[in-house]
Amino acid sequence: MALQNEEALVERASRGDLSAFEALVRAYETKLYNVALRMVSDSEDAMDIVQEVFLKAHQALPGFRGDSKFSTWIYRICMNASLDHLRRRKKAQVYSLDAPVEFSDSEVQRQVEDPVDSTEDLVEAKFLGEKLFAILDDLEPHYRAVLILCDVQGYSYQEIAEILDTSLGTVKSRIHRARNILRKLIAAEQILPSYVKQDGRRDEA
Repeated sequence: MALQNEEALVERASRGDLSAFEALVRAYETKLYNVALRMVSDSEDAMDIVQEVFLKAHQALPGFRGDSKFSTWIYRICMNASLDHLRRRKKAQVYSLDAPVEFSDSEVQRQVEDPVDSTEDLVEAKFLGEKLFAILDDLEPHYRAVLILCDVQGYSYQEIAEILDTSLGTVKSRIHRARNILRKLIAAEQILPSYVKQDGRRDEA
C-alpha cells in the first residue's frame, strides 16, 4: 500500500470511516498474524492476538495523531499484545479464521491467509522445521521479539526501537545477545539456518 494512500485511509478511519478501517485490516492482518504466530507459536493464540490488536487499534485511532508511522504504531500494539500473552501464559478465547472482527456497532470480515500457503512460510517450514521453532521458543520474549522484527521482518534497528518503544542502544544490545544465544542453541541442535544474520547487517542509526 502506498504511503500516501495509507495516510488517507488512516485519516478517514480515525474519523469513523469503517470502509477505510476495513482496508487497513486487509493490509495488515496477515502480517500481524505472522508476527504474532512467531512470537507465541500457536495459531489460535495468534488469531486471538490479531483480534485484540484490531480492537485496540479501532478504539485508539480517533486519538492517533501520526507522531509515528501507522505501521510502527500497529506493530507496537501487536508486539505488546504478544508479550502480554506470553507473560500471562494462558489461552484466550479461540476465534475462527472465518469469524468477523466484531465492534460495538459493526464488524469487519477476517481474511487472514493460511500462512502455510505462502512461499515464505513453505520455504521456512521446510528449512527450519519444528526444531528451530522450538529453539526460538526457548529464547526470552524480548530477545525473540527483536530477532523476529530484525531478521524475519527486516526492520532496521531504529524502526525496532520505535516499535518496541525502547532505546536504539537497547535494541542493538538485545539483537547481539539474542543472535549469540540462538547460535549456541542451534549449535547444540546441529541446525544452521541462513536467516541468523551477522551482527553488522543493520547497524544504521
